[in-house]
Amino acid sequence: MSNYEEFYEGLQPLEKALKDSAGTVARLQKAIQKCTKAGNLNEAKKNLAALSEAAASLGERADAIESYVNTFDTDLYFVSGDFTRQLLAFCEQMNIDVRGEKGVYEMFPYKVRIVGDEEHAAEVYINRKKVPSFRPSYIAETIRADREKLLRANFNAQSFMTELAEAYETACLRSGVRVGSTQKLDKVYKTMVPMARARKEYDKQAFAFDLARLYEAGTDAWISKGGKRYYFGTSRDGKSGFRVLSSSGVESFINTMKPVAEDLEG
Repeated sequence: MSNYEEFYEGLQPLEKALKDSAGTVARLQKAIQKCTKAGNLNEAKKNLAALSEAAASLGERADAIESYVNTFDTDLYFVSGDFTRQLLAFCEQMNIDVRGEKGVYEMFPYKVRIVGDEEHAAEVYINRKKVPSFRPSYIAETIRADREKLLRANFNAQSFMTELAEAYETACLRSGVRVGSTQKLDKVYKTMVPMARARKEYDKQAFAFDLARLYEAGTDAWISKGGKRYYFGTSRDGKSGFRVLSSSGVESFINTMKPVAEDLEG
């Protein structure tokens, strides 16, 4: 069984030795510079001799780390499933909500894809962005920290609700149905973000996260700037629609929206 934490623990004394050697090289370099500035060439020669020894030691310790790093088989780590199992274990420890299987997971509000088999190199993607890390604990901590940062960010519920309302009305007009009909949120999202390029910047996961914050704010926040109140429908099967997660971990699947009947004109 491969375990990055065990590998990393074994790396620590080697990294400390490298740091110490690098510190010695840096100290001697400054000493030589000081000697030559003062014209003390005799002392400079002594320091240069010491620097040669320190540089050789630094190279040896760098070689030792390289040899140790090469012992960790990242491809086997992924193919065996050890990486995935350990990542999911760290997510559980950090209270990160996880859904999915076979290398594709939703860790709200992120999608995580783990690649690595006999035909593909070991890679991890978070929302389509490659993460250059083979350390499960680091990836789990990154997801937790990024989610907490998103939760702390300012969110204007009325502005988002107004944008939703405008996109809803546009979607109704394009569909040839009256304003007041039920519209699928997927269509509303595509109306809000019509260009594929823009959807890379504001993807469905980001949209779902904003929906989650709006939904958690309660019905008092479901009013557009124009004063029109809206209703969000949840899926009957509990699976389709945008999956949102409250700050307390309550799961909902929101799939439709429409204005509340008593707020409609005529």
